[in-house]
Amino acid sequence: MSKWSRCSKALLLENLEMYISSGLNLHEAIQTVCSAFSKKETVCLKNIQIMIEQGQTLSRAFENNIDLSKALLGLIEHGESSGNLPQALKLARTIIEREDALIKSCMSALAYPVIIGIFACVLTIGLMRGVMPQIIPLLKSLHVQLPLITRIVMYSSENIGWFSLYTLILSTIIFPVGIFTYKKFFNFRLLCHKLIILTPIVGNLFRQYNLSLFTRSLGGLLFGGASLTYSYEQVSQKIFLLPIKIYLNKQYENISQGVSLSSALKKLDHIPNYAVPLVQAGEASGSLGQSLMRISDILDKDIENSLKRLTALIEPLMMIGIGIVIGGIALSIMMPIYDVSRALQH
Repeated sequence: MSKWSRCSKALLLENLEMYISSGLNLHEAIQTVCSAFSKKETVCLKNIQIMIEQGQTLSRAFENNIDLSKALLGLIEHGESSGNLPQALKLARTIIEREDALIKSCMSALAYPVIIGIFACVLTIGLMRGVMPQIIPLLKSLHVQLPLITRIVMYSSENIGWFSLYTLILSTIIFPVGIFTYKKFFNFRLLCHKLIILTPIVGNLFRQYNLSLFTRSLGGLLFGGASLTYSYEQVSQKIFLLPIKIYLNKQYENISQGVSLSSALKKLDHIPNYAVPLVQAGEASGSLGQSLMRISDILDKDIENSLKRLTALIEPLMMIGIGIVIGGIALSIMMPIYDVSRALQH
């Protein structure tokens, strides 16, 4: 299976939808779109074309060659079976584009704090390794009792190399062990996800993102004509956060027995207040798919607002941190000199 970027997947679905809608058959549409992609992606498309020539469906060919989610594959499969493949491809493209836009918003919002953090670390190391070694001999030659802050900075400067070495050694041990444990043991993975959810602001972002993913994918499948039971089963497997995924999987049996989606979602922790009434309205009016996609739109806006609040909180804290570090180093240099000059005056 080939890894495609979200932009490439959206472009492929858009082109296929356009060519099929204009009257080309599926084989001709795939052959036509090959020129718009790289050599590696073209090879993948050729494999898809061969599978279609052998009588396979487009959804099965995609499943074997492109890393599409089960929800999107289910949407395309239902579009093929219902004879409305262009609409299914359009909905799948819309879902991918919305997800990509949301991820890009998260990355751009967090880029500035990350740059500030890197700058702060480089500046601190530069002062400790470049400036302090030139001043430490002068401070020691004063032959006075140095302030505590000066002794701390001097000790840190003299041993920063060892600290870095120990940190590197611990990182090379802890990270691989942590990743292995995370992948191998379900309970450890569940514990990590619970801790993520409990983290202020960040936990809320992860919850909103997973709920947005769930409602958007489920709404797209329902809007395309798929049944609720089939759509729910496909989409619930796509959720990343295990506490939410476990709850949704437990509710699948109730959904398959005819329980309404709004009833299943009522007891989901931290679900927004507006979500369940919108689902109930969609069930009553027969437009559940549109209601779910509306919920995902609102959640996306909430995520963007949460990111803005997070950025607004992180930036001043980082600036304060940089000020404390630089101010502490400056004070560690100035205080002994000030004490000596004051003693000489007396």
